[in-house]
Amino acid sequence: MILPPEVAVEPGGEAAGMASMVAELLRANLADSRARARMARRARGSAVLMMSDRDLGVTVTFGPGVIVVSGSAVGAVPVLSGGWLEMAAVCTGTRSPLRALLRREIRVTVRPPVSVLATIAFTLNVPRAAGRARE
Repeated sequence: MILPPEVAVEPGGEAAGMASMVAELLRANLADSRARARMARRARGSAVLMMSDRDLGVTVTFGPGVIVVSGSAVGAVPVLSGGWLEMAAVCTGTRSPLRALLRREIRVTVRPPVSVLATIAFTLNVPRAAGRARE
């Protein structure tokens, strides 16, 4: 059995509320899906989820056995960004990150490691079978 990595929230930062939402969604998705847990365990690197209209962001860092979500954005990593409403929908699981990208509701700034973008999109995406409202 593949155990999901621990999800920790780093205290503080301007976007602490958003960091808590992202951490809760990650915990739920990783507990519900062995494929997501496996991918998250193997991933290494960071990505930023940025609310561009509020200049707030959180950093999600995948490390050995742990995912750390912090309420501040770090530089020089891949970024998923969009308006507050669009990012709130993605970070709470009500909108698929992939669908939001295809509809151009959020944008990607690609920087190494690029593979972390696939990991964050997959681990934040809530399966339709989960019974949550999705757009």
